[in-house]
Amino acid sequence: MKYWKKYSHQERLDKVAEALAENVNFAQDISLGFPASKLDGKVFYDNAPFLKEAPTLQTFVANPNHIGCHTLGQSESVFSGTQQLENEVLNALAIDVFKAKPEGFDGYVSPGGTEANIQALWMYRNYFLHEHLASLQEIAIVSSEDTHYSIPKGANLLQVDWLKIPVDFSTRQLDKKPCYRFLYRRKKTVKNTV
Repeated sequence: MKYWKKYSHQERLDKVAEALAENVNFAQDISLGFPASKLDGKVFYDNAPFLKEAPTLQTFVANPNHIGCHTLGQSESVFSGTQQLENEVLNALAIDVFKAKPEGFDGYVSPGGTEANIQALWMYRNYFLHEHLASLQEIAIVSSEDTHYSIPKGANLLQVDWLKIPVDFSTRQLDKKPCYRFLYRRKKTVKNTV
């Protein structure tokens, strides 16, 4: 593995501290001109004892809106520390785990599953709109009826259809017969409207 490294707990703490030292500190630095936010100090105070041992939480407190973090290109200079951390994580996952080509992927570390799912849906919707010149009526999200609630939410936000595939009550596996009928009807309907 080229990028996947095992760090001790102390190494992780040190790495995050170094990264945060390279970022703007919204609590102390002048951040005029940068989209910035600071969590309520009464609830998320900077010196909370649990933060000393929680490097990931430290990054969320320091940059709660996750501004300026992405894989491709340069981040705003005030977020260069955490962007480098993200690049390390994404390289390890994309290249070492999923065998992607270097610089053949993009992404960011999401603070939650809903945001991650909606971001992925947004990227694929735009991919089909721009690369395949598809219309919104030709794009649909296909998932089981057991899927995470963020999928229908994302479909609604992105104005694309959500095709909910029924599952067997006992096994929770996709019920293939209604699935095939549903997809066939969908294909026929899209053909007639385009």
